[in-house]
Amino acid sequence: MRAERLLRLLLHLQTRGQSTVAQLSAALAVSPRTIQRDLDALSLAGVPVYSIRGRAGGWTLLPDYRSRLTGLTPSEVMSVFVGATAHVLADLGLDASSELAVTKLIASLPEGTRREAEYARQRLLIDHAGWDDRRETPRWLDLCREALWEERRLEVTYGDGDRRGPFAISPLGLVAKARTWYLVAARTDGRLRTYRLSRLTSAELTADTFTRPADFDLATYWAQSQREFQASRPSYPIVLKVRDHAVRRFRPTTPMLPADDDWWIIHTDLENPHEAQAAVLAQAGAAQVIAPPELITLVHDAAREIANTH
Repeated sequence: MRAERLLRLLLHLQTRGQSTVAQLSAALAVSPRTIQRDLDALSLAGVPVYSIRGRAGGWTLLPDYRSRLTGLTPSEVMSVFVGATAHVLADLGLDASSELAVTKLIASLPEGTRREAEYARQRLLIDHAGWDDRRETPRWLDLCREALWEERRLEVTYGDGDRRGPFAISPLGLVAKARTWYLVAARTDGRLRTYRLSRLTSAELTADTFTRPADFDLATYWAQSQREFQASRPSYPIVLKVRDHAVRRFRPTTPMLPADDDWWIIHTDLENPHEAQAAVLAQAGAAQVIAPPELITLVHDAAREIANTH
């Protein structure tokens, strides 16, 4: 376990450059005291890691130092060569480059590891899109990427139009969630916001530059915003009795329980009573409401109205 942590610490310094103990502690999810001991261990092992004193200080490696880490485990090989998301790379115009890079990586591997990579590529494919996904055209993607790379502000309007007119944002990151692109940016007051690219109604690259916050980490921000979004969503818990073939239409919030033959008891959570009513009716009798009572009434009333009009 410690050997893996030391490797992660070394790779972090090698890829991220100078970092404080606090930053390393957050990145590796261990205490600052543990980080300090690990840095001492790397130094004793001959790794040229050293500290820079002062307010802008931290720990870093000698500029020309590069570790030679050529050994990949089978699970690491599979994660590298199966984890690429094709549509994201295509949106960024990197699909051809990705294929060439994978070919070069495979060619550089030892023979045994190369076989693992080819084996995984021929047998595993990860497609993050659902059957009914509708891919959004990332209209402003290239412009946002240019602003990110050059650290230049954008003037944008969002949604149905802001009455105040265009406003300035400092782009900090792009996130592709399934087939939808989001831009994470800072407003002029410093607050961070997430913008769905398809809802931008205008965007213009300005000549104004900005300084990216040193403590901003895109993955950490996104994970936190996802948790906050889930916590803020309306919640309407229901209990259903569902036929075997219709179970996949619902997302259980607790383990399912078997009922009669080919039936299951499912606890799930939807946004409101009307969404729940529609979800049950869509199963044409393959889903029965157990709770809450108001949903039973809603389904009965809707079914009666359907019967009376057909």
